[in-house]
Amino acid sequence: MFEVFAAHARQGTILMFNTGPTFGEAVGSYRGDPLYHSSLDPSEYRQLLARYDLELIDHSIEDPQVGGRTVWLARGR
Repeated sequence: MFEVFAAHARQGTILMFNTGPTFGEAVGSYRGDPLYHSSLDPSEYRQLLARYDLELIDHSIEDPQVGGRTVWLARGR
């Protein structure tokens, strides 16, 4: 996905995305249907952001202000 993000990002483009807090897989549900989710380790997300020339602006892990989500905010360079 980071290759796709970078292909659409221009200098100053803001990218915000959610991940799990750590490496792993989980199956939850959405409207009664199973929903698969997997996440990389946070260090891997940082490496991908750098590789695709996206600057990390902020990162919060299981932030109670946003419903316990892990959020990443980056900007195209």
